[in-house]
Amino acid sequence: MKSEPSACNMPYHRKHILIAVLGRTPQILTETLYGLCVIRKIPLREIWAISTRDGCQEVLDKLLHPGQGKFYQLQQDYPEACGQLRFTPEQVIVAHDGLIPIPDIRTLRHSESFMETIIQILWEKSALADNVLHCSLAGGRKTMSAYLALALQLLGRPQDRLYHVLVDPHELENNPEFYYPRPGTAEVQQVRIDLVDIPIICLRERVQISRLKSPGGYRQILEWVQKDLDQALILPELALDAEKCALKIGRVEIHLQPQQFCLYWYFADRSRARPANVTVENYPAYFDFPQGSYASDDLLAGLLQRFDIVDSSGQMRRKFAQKVLENGWLPMSWVRQAKSRINDRIRLGLPNAYWLPFYLISAEGKRGNCCYGIKLEGRRIVAPAGF
Repeated sequence: MKSEPSACNMPYHRKHILIAVLGRTPQILTETLYGLCVIRKIPLREIWAISTRDGCQEVLDKLLHPGQGKFYQLQQDYPEACGQLRFTPEQVIVAHDGLIPIPDIRTLRHSESFMETIIQILWEKSALADNVLHCSLAGGRKTMSAYLALALQLLGRPQDRLYHVLVDPHELENNPEFYYPRPGTAEVQQVRIDLVDIPIICLRERVQISRLKSPGGYRQILEWVQKDLDQALILPELALDAEKCALKIGRVEIHLQPQQFCLYWYFADRSRARPANVTVENYPAYFDFPQGSYASDDLLAGLLQRFDIVDSSGQMRRKFAQKVLENGWLPMSWVRQAKSRINDRIRLGLPNAYWLPFYLISAEGKRGNCCYGIKLEGRRIVAPAGF
């Protein structure tokens, strides 16, 4: 589980975004903003509220009214902490039942539509590695809060946070006129606003989250996640043996042609070197990109270095340079062919294995702009020393 954060160790160079579920008490949003921006001094830049039709109207009337909106008042009262916040009517997302905005969550269908909306927003906002999501479940019905917590456990990254907000004295929580302690008033001394950091278990890096690019509904997502977690308990370690030019996946040993082994070794090391702040499914951040019709300089250099370890005589390197390289460049046609043959060998060794995709060399991206690598988490890979 995540440790409780403090203001001093939050990643300030990133883009901080507040995502909140809201019902018909929009003052919860300004209380949360006060706790995050004024008290904790977290540099939020965007706010996204997820609500019903009636909740949205409350936000527009009480927070975003052009002349009397309490959100604008908060920015004026605390310009240094809140002046850069961006919150517009377009950032209040209303869950829909088909084409009809949901007035309130009263039926199972309304409830599931709300969950779909939360999943969609979190998926979009968590796609960028430099975004930090601050999620507030203090508003709305208990169903909304439970769904937000569940969705963040599915999609959250190590930097993301989940909060509840508490106001003391308690009576102010039911006071429709209280939005936050205003500077220059007794409220600053008499009112206490606390943010409760709710620990969550991040599942995103334990499942094949890439399948959520085309989700078929949150129930299907939950089935996928549960199946992945069941399988993850027995996800075999991948060990590379340079002497045998073999992959050992659990108890299965798969022998490769030496040049192909070196190619697989290169991709395995890139997965092992993935920075801690890069999520597993952010493939462009650590997979290898070709240079047009040729492999990258890093791939070619890494391949030749591994040739020298596997064959200290240098004969493999010389033959490769004579028969494969074109004026010192490695054609991607060779890489793709070697990838195909390697994957065929792995499929043959792991027939019907559910976790097979983790061990294959994968191509991610659109045709003509693919990157290549291995999706297995780096800590599950044991590679030969030397790099």
